[in-house]
Amino acid sequence: MYQHILISIDDSPTSAKALEKAIEICKASGAALEIVHAVDESIFSHIRETTLIDKGAALKAVLLEGKETLAKAVKVASDAGLTPKSKLLSSDSLHAADQVAAHVARSDADLLIVGSHGRRGIQRMLLGSVAEKLLRKVEVSVLVVRHC
Repeated sequence: MYQHILISIDDSPTSAKALEKAIEICKASGAALEIVHAVDESIFSHIRETTLIDKGAALKAVLLEGKETLAKAVKVASDAGLTPKSKLLSSDSLHAADQVAAHVARSDADLLIVGSHGRRGIQRMLLGSVAEKLLRKVEVSVLVVRHC
């Protein structure tokens, strides 16, 4: 069975469902749980000094939100009887999926769990799919939990 399960989360209901599944599998298998959240700082790269947006404050707010998202997930897992590790990933050059894939490669995880919103067609083309990108990039098994 699995020894080290890594879950990539955001603050969506789909991630909450994926976390529930990760906890269930960890409890059944005795696997360690690691929770990660990736911040894509490149979204701020187009903000110029002449705009009214304070780039530094915006980034600080996104990082704080990421820390809060992780803290909530750790609490849910801890309340379920697990002792999860957590890590906030952040890069100004790597997309969230690339950050998670790189972290999976550095870890000893043998299962990655991600949530998928199940978008189709033009919506998926415009928004991209972190889950789909991870399926193609990681070399471990991936469990995709869909929001129904």
